[in-house]
Amino acid sequence: MLPIIEEKHMRDLPRDIDADVVIEIGKLLDDTDVGPLPVHDLVKQIRTLTQSNVSDQAIEHLIVEMAANRGLSMIFEMPPA
Repeated sequence: MLPIIEEKHMRDLPRDIDADVVIEIGKLLDDTDVGPLPVHDLVKQIRTLTQSNVSDQAIEHLIVEMAANRGLSMIFEMPPA
């Protein structure tokens, strides 16, 4: 008898999301081994690693979604001005 394989589909990315941004977020999240992730700092890191027209808000949303799927905790506080 063959094992049952559950099919998981990747969702389509919105048009304004750049694949390079998704890849870099994945790398940053996979490489982290410390406590809660500072979402706003990760956006800054993504900006230095990629050239993209994606808005900061869209990057934040993607970070939150990808971190949540990995079960990672996050910090949402804005950095001090």
